[in-house]
Amino acid sequence: MANSFLGAVSVAMQAAFGRTPATDEAAAGVSWTHAVTGIVAMLLLQAVLLVVPFAGALPEALRAVVDFGLLALVMTAVPYVVMGGAGLLLDRRDRLPALFLFLALVLALSQLIGLILGAFGVGAGTAMIGILGYFSARASKSLFGIGWGGAILIGVLVALGTFAASFLLLALPTGQAMLAAP
Repeated sequence: MANSFLGAVSVAMQAAFGRTPATDEAAAGVSWTHAVTGIVAMLLLQAVLLVVPFAGALPEALRAVVDFGLLALVMTAVPYVVMGGAGLLLDRRDRLPALFLFLALVLALSQLIGLILGAFGVGAGTAMIGILGYFSARASKSLFGIGWGGAILIGVLVALGTFAASFLLLALPTGQAMLAAP
């Protein structure tokens, strides 16, 4: 199982970064099982990164953990909704597992990079959203076989949607408390 998953990761990376549109064989090398496994692993990493900083004060900070978890879930769903919608509109359903696995890898790596940068006091949230937009555009160009114009549009929609989703925090109780604090 692990070798099959790692092989699918390799295929998804090669298909997303190919110079020419990915072949049907390359995209078919990734199944929905591989894509869901990658997404679940990324969500588990996200959950650990959300809970561990609050572990000492978890009963009191439970509301904040729930709010940040909801925010993270919505922000994580945006690229999948945009890219999945594009795949359905372009009738490239067979390429979606490879694309979703690639997105899971990009999101997991961006979370780890954000953690490392945060340890040094560098806030790179907006930059990470831009990088997600770039990788979304690059993967959609290769996996969907579209031109740069369409790929850039998809990348911009992913970046803007993710950025807009970040404002959900302002509507949640934790965000309201942060706004009310002096």
